[in-house]
Amino acid sequence: MNKSPIIILLCVLLFTSCDKYLDVQPKGKRLLETVADYDAWLNNVNSIANAIPNELNLLQDNVDVPNITTPPTSVNDWVYIWRRQYADETTTPPVIWKDFYETIYYFNTVLEGIDEATGGTQQQKQMLKAEALLGRAFSYLYLVNLYGKIYNAGTAKEDLAVPFVTSNDLNTPTPARNTVQEIYDHIIADVTEALPHLPQDNSKNRFRGSVAAAYSVLARTYLYMGDYKNAAKYAQLALDNGPNEVLDYAAMPSAAGIKELITRPGTIYARLLKTTYTQYMPTLDYLRSFNVKDLRLAYHYVYLGDYTFTKRGETYHLGIGVAYSGAYPNCGTSVEEMHLILAECAARDNDLPKAINELDILRKARFKPDDYEKFESADQEEVLQKVLAERNFEFAFNGMRWFDMRRLDADGRMPEVNRYDGQGNVIASLPPHSPKYTLQIPIQVLYFNPDWPQNPWAD
Repeated sequence: MNKSPIIILLCVLLFTSCDKYLDVQPKGKRLLETVADYDAWLNNVNSIANAIPNELNLLQDNVDVPNITTPPTSVNDWVYIWRRQYADETTTPPVIWKDFYETIYYFNTVLEGIDEATGGTQQQKQMLKAEALLGRAFSYLYLVNLYGKIYNAGTAKEDLAVPFVTSNDLNTPTPARNTVQEIYDHIIADVTEALPHLPQDNSKNRFRGSVAAAYSVLARTYLYMGDYKNAAKYAQLALDNGPNEVLDYAAMPSAAGIKELITRPGTIYARLLKTTYTQYMPTLDYLRSFNVKDLRLAYHYVYLGDYTFTKRGETYHLGIGVAYSGAYPNCGTSVEEMHLILAECAARDNDLPKAINELDILRKARFKPDDYEKFESADQEEVLQKVLAERNFEFAFNGMRWFDMRRLDADGRMPEVNRYDGQGNVIASLPPHSPKYTLQIPIQVLYFNPDWPQNPWAD
């Protein structure tokens, strides 16, 4: 009998025995008795709001670690060089994996217990259940794109991904690894079931679910599946049913004007990194790809110098914003993302006027009026590349770039990525179509599930 991944992650997180944890779990369950209890449960900061593991940013191509030790010895360095495993023993927490399954545990707790909760109305129970379904689907969208191959309609029914866990009972055996197709089917089914019962407005707390949030998650889901027709459909529905205001940097005197994420204009479904105060060093090539008048550069990067960017590690991205305000990157969905999805889908369909117009809606809010020049082109590939570049600028260090890299690699548009030590020597490479684009199942998880097949790898 295989053990639940929830047992694995909770036992290692608590650094205690499974028996001891299971002894106290019923007490924790009894704390959730009323509808109000479950509503408060969905406001949990550590496991729901701050839900996205920072390590995702270390996988991407535009991050640099010039002071990396040789050989790398820390977990973060191992993630950065795409090491086969991020641990050498089974007693340490499985990074990345544990964060998403912990969040899923919180949502499954609502789904398992809300019907028996006292107080509140049936409508309130349905709404909380819908929010939990949406949140669980959003978490699985990350997992399937980390531990399963990129979606391919021809192979998705055979490609293995992750187990779809629906119970919060720590004694429930782990299901087998589901296929990529099965996980995507579950994601779409959960969001579809949630939609009729979600609130129309989450403007007081963008971390909570809404109709627009559900549509936006579907838009991202279909984008990752390469279904551009449905991605565009749901991106437009998200904009039609919720906020449709791009956060306008041009209207701000400084980065201090960026509001806290909970009520930030442009936010549809908010999520934060696990650790919000972050400093990431971008690669020099990435920094040089910016227009120097781009306010994203001015509002999120420090030590810009004369904008020539000649020294590694001198300029870095500050997660809180250069004004030390509430400018944390949103890892959830946004108005900006929906416009970029619409732009990409239009570009891929060769509807260049539509693509350029959607780009313009975003880009003109990222420059002062006197510095802005609308992008124009009649070349399909040039327009698509511009959209992809804007995604890279807009979603810097919010945990999303790795998934775009996977999509671009499937398109044949992703060059080899190299990692360098402090002297400029290559210490790791990620070639096109590398198996490393699909992470290994952590050894801590395989220890309890030894019959699971491991993902292919190439050193």
